Amino acid sequence: MSIERLKNVSVLGRVAYAIMCFEKYAVTVYPNVDFSPVAEVMWSIIDGSNYLDESSYRYIEIVPECLFEFKSYEESNFEYLKKEEYDLFTSILNATDRDLNVLMKSIYDIAMAYAYTTVESGAPDTMPPIERTIEILSSHNLVLPNVNTVAKYTPTGSDGLGEYFNGRYLSIILK
Repeated sequence: MSIERLKNVSVLGRVAYAIMCFEKYAVTVYPNVDFSPVAEVMWSIIDGSNYLDESSYRYIEIVPECLFEFKSYEESNFEYLKKEEYDLFTSILNATDRDLNVLMKSIYDIAMAYAYTTVESGAPDTMPPIERTIEILSSHNLVLPNVNTVAKYTPTGSDGLGEYFNGRYLSIILK
């Protein structure tokens, strides 16, 4: 796939694409793990239920490098994550899977690339995390999700971020 095909997709559409890539990886590498709680948090980033930055801050707490930073919930300083959620996510996610961590962190990086600033034409700051995502899927010989599924999400509205949308219909985990 040519990464150029994502240049006319909104930042929110790019987040959706990265989530789709994560899901492809998760169901392939961990076929017996139910990632639906993780997917729920991911898709909430782009659904408009909260501001993009707040949804992203909630999400970053479940990214493995943050989630497993502390030996226990009691030692942590999570702002949003509750003890029950911590227990759930630490039972689902793998602390030592570098690719899983990079895929999850890339979703955050794309979402926050233009937080508190104007989106540049073509949103170039979102491309490095997308490239990392594509490289990981390619290194595992996984077929990339079809870009056409997010192509309709153009960078109009919300100062170039695009319009919020419920992307759960794109999910292969939440179906």
